[in-house]
Amino acid sequence: MKKVFAIILMSLCLVGCSASTDNLKGAKIVLERASGTVDIASSVRPAIVGISGETDSSSSVGSGVCVTESGHILTNSHVVHDCKDIVLYLADKSTTTADIVYEDTVLDLAILKSHISIPYLPLGSSDDLQVGQDVLAVGTPLSLTLVHSFTKGIISALNRTLKVGSSNGEGYMQNLIQHDASLNPGNSGGPLINSNGEVVGINTLKISSGEGIGFAIPAKSFRSLLSSLATKINYQVPKLGVYGFDNEIASYKGKNDLQRGFYILDVASTSPLKSIGVVSGSVITKINNRDVNNTLDLKDELYRCSAGQRVQVSYFKNGKNYTGILVLD
Repeated sequence: MKKVFAIILMSLCLVGCSASTDNLKGAKIVLERASGTVDIASSVRPAIVGISGETDSSSSVGSGVCVTESGHILTNSHVVHDCKDIVLYLADKSTTTADIVYEDTVLDLAILKSHISIPYLPLGSSDDLQVGQDVLAVGTPLSLTLVHSFTKGIISALNRTLKVGSSNGEGYMQNLIQHDASLNPGNSGGPLINSNGEVVGINTLKISSGEGIGFAIPAKSFRSLLSSLATKINYQVPKLGVYGFDNEIASYKGKNDLQRGFYILDVASTSPLKSIGVVSGSVITKINNRDVNNTLDLKDELYRCSAGQRVQVSYFKNGKNYTGILVLD
């Protein structure tokens, strides 16, 4: 059983917005072969941004990375949440503004849309990561005067689970990448990059009571979502209206004997899952005949779909397997 770490992190709600349809086209940055740290840093730098955000009562500083030719920027929700004015600080020392097009405060992920074209980095496969593998973390530690700072480390562990909480209650961040590249306040939202110059994660937090214990959201959490936002006009993020966790935590709490699946702790009264008989204690095992082994799989399959789309869901309840068709909200 993997250890469940306890930390504190703000956790709120999930919202989605439609994609822009402008004609921005940034250049893709591709390393032709595995390179040394100096070459990687020089090549990827134009795709990485510092971020400042302003709310009615406060301001924030963080980091981000452009990952599509149409200017989608990955960052953390806590960097831009409730911000009305967002400024991007580019590698050539110029600035531009951006809008929030997606935000998931539980996962701590946000996607921005730049108002100008920016070179972008491809996503790597977080499924292929190995413990001991070299990675680079890039961000804006402490202040905007330190924008585009690089630190190097290794993958320390995979599929980590963190208990997170706030005044709104406790939840879990799952399937995180643990690494030891140095992170400081302001690094939030910056990319974790492999030796091929690909984004394999988004740095989100560290354990402040230890040294070199940082965590990144893996690329699989947002790969399908980015594809849908970039290619589908007026894409609306679908919602299932459930709260739960994958088999690792369900087994830890003695709630699920299956070796896979997404365990449902609570179903909203408006959830489309209610129409096919899903209740608290059910375990989702497939969406559209694709296996759901954990939370990452659930998000990946869900974000392939759009709001209003009919999907087939297989689930386990009271010792039996069921399958039903529902329409996503």
